[in-house]
Amino acid sequence: MTMAIQVGKRAGMWLNKAAQFLGSPVNRVSQIINGVGTAALVLMMLLTAADVTLRYLFNRPIVGSYELVQAMMAILVAFGLAYTGVHKGHITIDLITSKFSTRVRAFINSITWIISVGVFALIAWRSIWHAEGLKASGATTSALYIPLYPFVYVVAFGSAILCLVFIVELLNHLAQAVTKVRWWSQTGLLLGILLVAAVSTVPIWAGKLGWQISPSAAGLFGIVLLIVLLFSGMPIGIVMALVGLLGMAYITGVGPTLTTIGTSPYTTASLYGFSVIPLFVLMGFFCFYSRLTGGLYRTAYRWLGNLPGGLAIATIGACAGFAAVSGSSTACAATMGAVALPEMKRYNYDPALATGCTAAGGGLGILIPPSIILAIYGILTEQSIGKLFIAGFIPGILEAILFILVIYILCRRNPLMGPLGESSSLKAKIVSLKDTWSIIVLFLLVIGGIYAGVFTPTEAAGVGAFGAFVIALSMRQLGWKEFVDSLVETSKTTAMVFLILIGANIFGYFLAVSRLPAVMSDYASAMAVNRYIVLGCIILLYLFFGCIISSIALIILTVPILFPVITALGFDPIWFGIIIVMVVEIGQLTPPVGINVFVIQGVAKDVPMYTIFRGIVPFFVAELVLVALLVAFPQIATILPDMMR
Repeated sequence: MTMAIQVGKRAGMWLNKAAQFLGSPVNRVSQIINGVGTAALVLMMLLTAADVTLRYLFNRPIVGSYELVQAMMAILVAFGLAYTGVHKGHITIDLITSKFSTRVRAFINSITWIISVGVFALIAWRSIWHAEGLKASGATTSALYIPLYPFVYVVAFGSAILCLVFIVELLNHLAQAVTKVRWWSQTGLLLGILLVAAVSTVPIWAGKLGWQISPSAAGLFGIVLLIVLLFSGMPIGIVMALVGLLGMAYITGVGPTLTTIGTSPYTTASLYGFSVIPLFVLMGFFCFYSRLTGGLYRTAYRWLGNLPGGLAIATIGACAGFAAVSGSSTACAATMGAVALPEMKRYNYDPALATGCTAAGGGLGILIPPSIILAIYGILTEQSIGKLFIAGFIPGILEAILFILVIYILCRRNPLMGPLGESSSLKAKIVSLKDTWSIIVLFLLVIGGIYAGVFTPTEAAGVGAFGAFVIALSMRQLGWKEFVDSLVETSKTTAMVFLILIGANIFGYFLAVSRLPAVMSDYASAMAVNRYIVLGCIILLYLFFGCIISSIALIILTVPILFPVITALGFDPIWFGIIIVMVVEIGQLTPPVGINVFVIQGVAKDVPMYTIFRGIVPFFVAELVLVALLVAFPQIATILPDMMR
């Protein structure tokens, strides 16, 4: 036993040295290429804004602008993956593994990172293979005749660097796993690695043993395996890619699977419609870092501060305003939390009410347009993003009104929860509106342009980001640091989303060949039950998984599976998108994930987590009421989109 411990210590020391030796250059390279990716992001914003301006004012659009945007998207995504991995930006679910001891976690993480390395090594290899094929065939874009293969090489290079990041993580966790452990733990690690190798090659050896199941049964088994692996702590995108690869290899064979994994990453990263994601995120970060939203809270307080719970009501109003330009609930909660919580503490507001309303108000960011979640839903379901944005407007306003009513009722019953604020004259109220002009202009520019048909939602994202940049620059609130921070955070968010999208695309191919969604939709439409019972089950499913999976990941995971069921039942896809975003938003507030709660707890470090969750309960009930209203009266979400036809 002593000998095993000594061997473990020595092995751990060498593994740590190897991780340090490899980690430093990998981190440096990831930082450099991420800088190239952010430069592509800036060019993409400028190109989109210039193209819209030239087309609308002079009827002279830039030829091939969409092809250039596609190329820049590939660079942005591919070169941001590794940097995001270095900074632990890819989404994982460690709900179960976090409960284990350090050594057990190291053991599990060693296995999961072996899988991660294997998946992205395969992606890098097959992407190079795909690039060579495009080079040999002379494939180019249709308008500018730009060769495609260099950008596929970019995806391959970015995947290879991310693979190296995963290898560094693997070495670190292996060092922890083999240091100061008994011989049976080291043996367990070896057996675990062998088990992973056996499971990963199931499609190859299972057929030789005569094991055969139907494609739809394989699809169902794949979903079960997906759910199990999600809780291993492995990045969600890699889990989806792994299950998709295994499933496709079983159903279609290894050859077609390798072809898919070579083409899918570039196809996903360079899709023109997906450019709406980084550009809207960039607009939100420009507003966040330049503090364009600072005047929202002061203006809302001028108008609403003299009501019971006036500061809390003003917080909801300011959150609604910030949501109109950010599209992110996390950014909304963080911004308003930093501004509003100190003020409410100064006026002796109940901590539960103060933190609860701020966390709930932050959730407005994924419903009031523009919304990143709605954009992703629209892309996945091939629905009009413009109509989805417009559909979210009335429900978002109703949600804000319900939150305000909750605060008013609570503070009327117990004035000590939210003491009355100072009254302001009509003149002071009107003067305060000058602090909100930038947000109003941006909102009208983006949503007004979409509604009027001046530009598409994808173009609106570029115009909005450029508009936020110009406004912040003209107000001298966007220095070099704020500009760089906005680009870096946008790059990290984009890479995080696209790793999931790449995995979802591969998983989607598996679902397609398994025909499971079609079987499920046929089964649902043939069920002798009211369709609203099925809808209720789907909503409950989202409420449950929303408690443990982040909103973006949950939408990408489930919509390709459940959307065919919804359409088979005859529900309006635009309306369903609003319903699902509402339910997912509730998950932002509920334990154990409750990301908005963690954001607020980070701002209000002196408030216990239990107090924040207690303060959220009334707002949770208000959100359930709104979901019920949307189910009972679909026109709430559909009336504005119907007017666009």
